[in-house]
Amino acid sequence: MPSPKTRSAHPTAPPRAAQYIRMSTDHQEYSPLFQREAIARYAATHNIRIVRDYEDAGISGLTLRERPALIQLLLDVENPVRKFSSVLVYDVSRWGRFQDVDESAFYEYTCRRAGVNVIYVAEPFENDGSPLASVLKAMKRAMAGEFSREMSRKVFLGHCLNVQRGYHTAGPVGYGLRRMLVNAHAEAVQPLARHEYKSVQTDRVIVVPDTTGEAAIVRKMFEWYATQPVTATGIARRLNEFGIVNGEGHPWQGQNVMQILRNEKYIGTNVYSRTSSKLDGPWQRVPANEWIRVTGAFAPVVDRRLFAAVQRKLAEGRRRPTRDEIIDGMRKVISRTGRINQKLLKRYRSAPSAEQVAQEFGSLNEAYKVIGYAPNLDPARSENRCVERRMEQHVAHSVTAMLRELGHDVRYEKHTATLCVDGALRMQLVVRRPWMIQGHLPYWIARWPDCFAIDFLVYGRMERDGAELLDFHILPRGSLRAGEYTVVFRHGQSHFKAYWHPDLKTLLALTDTVSLDGLLAVRNLGARSMP
Repeated sequence: MPSPKTRSAHPTAPPRAAQYIRMSTDHQEYSPLFQREAIARYAATHNIRIVRDYEDAGISGLTLRERPALIQLLLDVENPVRKFSSVLVYDVSRWGRFQDVDESAFYEYTCRRAGVNVIYVAEPFENDGSPLASVLKAMKRAMAGEFSREMSRKVFLGHCLNVQRGYHTAGPVGYGLRRMLVNAHAEAVQPLARHEYKSVQTDRVIVVPDTTGEAAIVRKMFEWYATQPVTATGIARRLNEFGIVNGEGHPWQGQNVMQILRNEKYIGTNVYSRTSSKLDGPWQRVPANEWIRVTGAFAPVVDRRLFAAVQRKLAEGRRRPTRDEIIDGMRKVISRTGRINQKLLKRYRSAPSAEQVAQEFGSLNEAYKVIGYAPNLDPARSENRCVERRMEQHVAHSVTAMLRELGHDVRYEKHTATLCVDGALRMQLVVRRPWMIQGHLPYWIARWPDCFAIDFLVYGRMERDGAELLDFHILPRGSLRAGEYTVVFRHGQSHFKAYWHPDLKTLLALTDTVSLDGLLAVRNLGARSMP
C-alpha cells in the first residue's frame, strides 16, 4: 500500500468537459474547425480534458426542436453517471439564437442545476454568475436573436428582388415547367433536374416550359376545361385512362388538375409570398394585396385568353346560385326528360346540384313542391321517409342539446343530417325503417356518403309501422364502402355487432373531453313518442 507521501506526489486529474459545436450559415468564422480550435486552445490553457463532443452541423439556432446534439447534451447532463462537469461553447450565439432570450437562459440553467457549468470560451467575460456576467449574457442573447430577425428580413428582401427580376427563388416549379440555370449574362447554361441547384453565386435560375411533352398536356387540360363540359375530376380520370401520371409519378386526382388550372405561372406570371413563415413560426396565408406578382416573368405555357376563359368558368362554378336560378335549372331538367331526381341533377351540368337544392329548400321534396312537381314515388315509402326525417331531426336536436350542456360547440347541418362537434368530429345521423323481403321479412340497409366527409355514421333503426327507436349502430369510417348500400340488420341480428349499441351513450363518449356521469341514456329519448 503506497504511503500518503507517495499518493500526494501524483498530480490531480484535470477536470473533464464536453464541447458543443453548432454550425449554421451565419459566417465562415463560425465553421466547426474554427470553433474546435478555439475550444481546444481554451482547454489546453485551463488544463481541461474534453471527453465528449456534441455537434449540430448546418442547423439554425432558432429552436431546440431540430437540434439533436443539443437535445442529447441536455439529456446527458441530467444523467448522474455522466463523465464531464462543464460544457465548452464558442460564444453565446452558438448556444442558440432563440427569439425568447429566456429560453436560452433556461437551457443554460438546466445544465447548471445539474452541476454542469456552461463556459463561453470566446466571450470577454467569465460565466461565473456575477451581476456583470448576467447583464452581458442577456445583451448577447438579445443581440443573437436580433441578428436572426435582421438576417431573415434581408433574405426575404433578396428573394423579393430576385422575383421582381424574373428569377425563380425556391420551391417546385410545377408540372409542365422546368428550372433552367443561367449565367450572369442571362445565357442558358443547363436545365436543372430535381434536387440540383446552382453552385456559382452569380448564376441564377429561371423557369421555362418543359420540352418532354408535359407542357402540351397542360395546354390540353386548359382546352378541355374551357371548351368541353368536363370537371377537373373528369380531366384527371381521362389522363389516368391514357396512362399519363402526374409530376410525382402517381395517378392524377381532381385537386391536382385544379391546382394547375388556377395557377398564374402557366401564363408566365410569377407570384411570390402567398404564405409566410418568419423565424420558424407557423405558416400563415398572406393577404392577396401583399403578394408579389410579376407578369411576363416566364415564357407562357398557355394563351392568356384561354387562361381567362378557364378562370371565368371556375368563378362561375364557385358562385352559389340564387333561388330563382335553382328553380329555373330544375325546370329545364323536367322539360328535357319529363322528370327529375337526384341522378338527373348530377347528370346535367347546367342543373343545380342536389346539395345546392337541399341547402336552399331543406330537401328535394320541398323543392318539388315549390316548382309544382309531383314525383312518381310509392306513397307508403314517401310517408316512411317523412317519418324517418322527423325522427332524425328529433334525435339531432336532442343530442345537440346534450352536447352543448357538456360544453361542446355543436353545429347541425340539416341538408346533410350531419353534426359537427368542436369543429373536429363529424357524424351523420340517419334513422331508417326497414325494407321488406316478400312483404314480411324486414331488413335495414345503410349508405356511407360519398360526396362529403364524415367520421361516424350513426344509424338508428325503427319498426316498419312504429314511432320509436329500436337501437343504434355507430359505424366508424372504413366500416362501409362509400356510395354503396350495405345490409346492417337482417334475420333478427346485426351484421355489425361490434358497432351495435342499445343507446347513444357511446356517441356522447366519443367527444372524450368531459365526464358522462349523470347523463341519461339516449335510448330513453328514442323511446319517447314522436313530437
